[in-house]
Amino acid sequence: MKKRVLLTYMESGMGHITSIKSISDALRKLNDGSLELIDSYIMQEDKNPTLIKFNNFIIHQTKQTNKIRGYGAFVFAVLEILGKQKFMVGVHHTLFRRALFETLKAIDKYKPDVIVSTHYFMTLCAIEYKKKYNKNCIVVTYNPDNNIHVWWDNRDGLFIVNNPEAYQEAIKRRHFNPDDVKQVYFTARDEIISAHQDKIKYREKYNIPKDKFCVIIADGAYASAKAKSVCEELLKTTLPITIIMLAGKNLEIYNHFKNLESQVNDNITLLTSGFTPEAYELYCASDLFITKAGPNAILDSVFMNTPIIVDYYAHPIEKATMKLFVDKFKCGLAIYKPKKIRKKVEEFIQNPTLLKPYVDNCKKIDKNQNGAEDVAKFIIEEIKKSNEKNT
Repeated sequence: MKKRVLLTYMESGMGHITSIKSISDALRKLNDGSLELIDSYIMQEDKNPTLIKFNNFIIHQTKQTNKIRGYGAFVFAVLEILGKQKFMVGVHHTLFRRALFETLKAIDKYKPDVIVSTHYFMTLCAIEYKKKYNKNCIVVTYNPDNNIHVWWDNRDGLFIVNNPEAYQEAIKRRHFNPDDVKQVYFTARDEIISAHQDKIKYREKYNIPKDKFCVIIADGAYASAKAKSVCEELLKTTLPITIIMLAGKNLEIYNHFKNLESQVNDNITLLTSGFTPEAYELYCASDLFITKAGPNAILDSVFMNTPIIVDYYAHPIEKATMKLFVDKFKCGLAIYKPKKIRKKVEEFIQNPTLLKPYVDNCKKIDKNQNGAEDVAKFIIEEIKKSNEKNT
C-alpha cells in the first residue's frame, strides 16, 4: 500500500511555497512508486472561510512587518519574553483555536502517513494531527529561513535547516532534539535548476536593452517595504540605466510605475512587472537586484549569479538572511538609504567591474547542489524506519 505524503503549501510571502515546491519536485524524481504525493494548498483549496480568513491574517501580518519599521522586531521580541514555543502552542489552542481545528479536519481528509511543512503553522498543525488523529504520522519540516525563530514547534518531527548557524541555533537555543535536526544545502525547484544563466537570452526574451546597466527592484510578493522609494530615487539618475520594478501582487505600486514608464528621462528605460513565477529570469537579465532580505528571493537571485543590495530587513529572520548572504557569502551589499543606493548604483554603472567580486561569490552558491534532494531522501528514510518499526 502506498504511503500518502501530504505536501502543504501556505502563503506568507511566496518563499514557503517555492520551498515546498522544490521538495515536491525532488520527491517525484526519487519516488519508486511506493509514495502517493499530494500537493495541497490546504488553507485555500476547500474555500473554508475560517482557513481563508486565518491565512489572510498571516499575509496581512507579513505585509505589516514590511510597512511598519520595527513592527516585526517588536513581535519577535515579545514572543521571546512570553515563552517561545509553549506560548505559541497555547495561543493557537485559544485565540486561533477554530483555525487550528479546521486545519486538522482539512488535513484529515487526506489521511496522510507523512506531512511535509515549510511554514510554522503547518508544522504546529502536523504535530497536533499526529497527537489527535494518527500517532504513526511522520512530521517533516524544512525551514526555508536562515535562522530558527521562536514560532517553530520543537515537540516532534524531523526538522531540516539549510546552514550551520541555523543547525546550532535549533539545538542550543531552541532546544530541538539533536537527533531530529538535519542540515542540507539550499533547496532549488526544477525551474531554477533548468534555467539557463544567460543574461543576453533573458534580455532578448523580455525586450530589455542589451547595452544598458540593468537593475531590478523588488520587495517580495507584496512590494510593501522600500521598493517604491528606491525606484523613485534611481529615476533621478542622469546615467544610462534600465530599471525593472517588480511590483508583485501590489496593484497600487504596479499602476504607479506603469504610468511612469512613458514619462521618464531618455537615459532611463523603466519596465514594470506584476507577480511572476519566472522572476528568476528577470534576476538573471539584470546586473543587480535591490530587495529586502527575503530568504528565497535573495537565494533565487544568487542562484542566477546576480548580486544583491539589501535595502531593508523586517525582523530577525530577514536580518539572519542579510548576515548570511552579505556578511558571510559576500554576494552583495547592505545599504538602507535610497540616496546611498543610487550613489552606489551609479558607481557600478560607471565601473561595472566593481560588481565582479560579488558575481564570483554568487557563483559559489551552486544551484545544482540541490538540498531539496537531501530533504526528499530524509523523508524516504523516515518512511522506511516507520515501516520497519511497524512490521
